[in-house]
Amino acid sequence: MNELKRLEPGPAEEKRRRRRPSPWLIGLATFVLLFGLSLGFVLGLLWRLGRPLPDGERVSRWPLLLSERVNVLFIGTDVTLDRYRRIVPVSRSDTLILVTFDPERKRVLALSIPRDTRAEIPGVGVTKINASYAFGGASLTVRTVEELLGVRIPFYLQMGVKGFVRLIDALGGIEVDVERDMYYVDRWAGLTINLKKGRQHLNGEQAMGYARFRHEALGDIARVQRQQKVILAILQKLRSPSTWLRLPQVIRTFSENTETNLTLPDLLTLGWFAFRVGPEGLSTATLPGHFSPGYWEPDWEKIRPLIARDFLGVDPEDLDATPIEVLNGSEIPGLARQTARRLEKLGFRITRIGTSPQRVEGTAIIDRAGRPRIVRALLESLGEAKVMAQPEGPLAHSQGIPGNEPGITVILGREFSSP
Repeated sequence: MNELKRLEPGPAEEKRRRRRPSPWLIGLATFVLLFGLSLGFVLGLLWRLGRPLPDGERVSRWPLLLSERVNVLFIGTDVTLDRYRRIVPVSRSDTLILVTFDPERKRVLALSIPRDTRAEIPGVGVTKINASYAFGGASLTVRTVEELLGVRIPFYLQMGVKGFVRLIDALGGIEVDVERDMYYVDRWAGLTINLKKGRQHLNGEQAMGYARFRHEALGDIARVQRQQKVILAILQKLRSPSTWLRLPQVIRTFSENTETNLTLPDLLTLGWFAFRVGPEGLSTATLPGHFSPGYWEPDWEKIRPLIARDFLGVDPEDLDATPIEVLNGSEIPGLARQTARRLEKLGFRITRIGTSPQRVEGTAIIDRAGRPRIVRALLESLGEAKVMAQPEGPLAHSQGIPGNEPGITVILGREFSSP
């Protein structure tokens, strides 16, 4: 048998071998390709779903660039069953979280509002705040929170229990440190919660059970704290590179299981802002208060400075140092007194309530004291208004209390809508 000779590569074959890409380069190219496909899918959704809102309101004029504060109310709804275990079309808000995105301070704050908070529901009366969704859906829930806290909330996002479960599963689950053993069975509702203490990976059903568990001494307040942990875990998971390839599935699940007046570009802008501020810029808080029979009673001595600092962007001391008068230029009886009462609740110093010497269409703010931060806080609370350094026309004759002239005058116009 002839001895097989090993063929030595010729010049052409050696050149081809040198041009073969290395494994790490192949992996990088694959990642770029998959990321490009994911990005293309996202951009396609943005192109198809990013239509204007009916009133033209936007989170930002420029995609991915947040230039001013945005408040969004997250509404998590439960499922109500009748005596035959059928789902009825009446549900309550199981979770209420007011999130403010603050580009000036580069931070995001999520304020949890306990479901048993005593509040006045417009057109209904004083009862637990979670009943607002049953009486009027998302719109009445937003109005109720606006009246309770005195801040304007232009955007909302509502999600049910099943949507929450599907979103967590689309993310691939989340990591949570379960603080205690949790066991609860509700055969009527088909709910079973069985979790052991310790850090662990939770799927959608487990995360839902962890967030809803309330059978302990602190009840709903402890559940609020767990909801906040779940939110931070979700944001942490979204920051993980391992989640990026799941982005198309996450966006699809999100869009199919939520009701919102935010467009997809709006959501992308807010999400990008939260991603950029990072964990150090994210914080959570619970509406200050105390237990009473059947209710969570708001503590306004603690709520007032929290709203001033974190939702109006002004120090409470500055509010107290600036006298303000509120004039009714709308010819709507009681509007000035109602608005002044709400501003006082937030800590604004109201020194006079009166009637404007002339009727006006749009609301105006006259800043004689040169206090732009206070003016901006008023805009945060009242909405759009024309800002002037000096009064114009008959408004120039408006006078405050002698010796205590107002530094700022608010004139409510016919177009003003008090939340």
